[in-house]
Amino acid sequence: MPSQCIFSLDHPNGVYYSGQTINATISLTTTSEKNIRNARIVFLGEGKVKWEESTTTTDSNGNSTTTTTYYRSHEVYVNNEVIVRGDGILPVGVHTYTFTIVLPLECPTSCEGRYGHIRYGISLILNRVLRFDNNYHIPLTVLKTVDLNLNPVFKLPLLAEKDASLCCWPCNSGKLFYSLQIPFGAYTPGQSVKYSLSIQNHSMVDTEGYTMEFTQKMTFTAHSPSRCHRYERRTLVKQNSSEICRRLTNRIFNGEFYIPPVAPTTDPNNIIFIDYKLKITIIMSGCHKSKDISVPIFIGNIPLRESLSSNEESTAITPTAPEMSPSKENAESEMPPNYHDLKPPTYQEATQSDSPFVDHDVDKHHRVDGFRPLYPMYS
Repeated sequence: MPSQCIFSLDHPNGVYYSGQTINATISLTTTSEKNIRNARIVFLGEGKVKWEESTTTTDSNGNSTTTTTYYRSHEVYVNNEVIVRGDGILPVGVHTYTFTIVLPLECPTSCEGRYGHIRYGISLILNRVLRFDNNYHIPLTVLKTVDLNLNPVFKLPLLAEKDASLCCWPCNSGKLFYSLQIPFGAYTPGQSVKYSLSIQNHSMVDTEGYTMEFTQKMTFTAHSPSRCHRYERRTLVKQNSSEICRRLTNRIFNGEFYIPPVAPTTDPNNIIFIDYKLKITIIMSGCHKSKDISVPIFIGNIPLRESLSSNEESTAITPTAPEMSPSKENAESEMPPNYHDLKPPTYQEATQSDSPFVDHDVDKHHRVDGFRPLYPMYS
């Protein structure tokens, strides 16, 4: 019977915010003696980006040559190692170790994509003499705190406006004026987004409905052998409407959708940059092309107080994210909100791509494939 290892975390769901302390107890049950150089606990947080591109060239004689370029980036955010047992014989029985680490405030959020990922995890490694190491591992979700209340711009509504001339050669059919508006510039997963599409149809052409898409774009940046980008776009929510706006009339269409469990918007300078967009495509009749309009939506993990409905508020609830202590020099108006009246979120698995990144740098026996982070949902 093989040895067994159980990780007990002070957060049973394995979700932590940057700046929080991780407390873990690791129980290793061995069924045979092990000759080890040492036993160590490793907490590793890192980001990896990798893909390959192949080009084929043909010379004057018709001979083809294929060249493959491997693009990659690697960043380490935290690498903490503690030796819990030294050289010698590890006897049969139960061995219990404790582990504590404070997460750096700048740890980026766990995420998974087609060409890379950001991951955190705790490993117990037995460095064995003349044998392969025993590696016991548990992945964690780390969330960088993104408090939407700290940016007053997010409290303002977003409005995009466009106009288009409609023509089907050789005739001019008039103009179409259209706009898209949402109440706030930022939301958290689980919240509903209400949108308003206004159409002033000053043309002789009817619209035939519209399509709403909430999309995620992941930008993967490689630094070696040169700076290069790859993109992954996913439609997270899609709605179709058959409501029309007839020629020479005005209409306002109102809709609503919910933000699924996704990572917050990230720093554009990260090797994995994530951003979101609400896009509406107006379908035109006849030979006229469809018209697009969009607004960016910033995603955080602590919601705007103004965006919460009355049934989302409660009293005397412990905050999920770590409370921040502003300096005394800050004015009272600049202090972050009190989270004691905010209901804690639930956590759900991330909305995942069909082709998650596989880290071939890690031995397949110790590799964790298909890991899905948990993101907060404010229902």
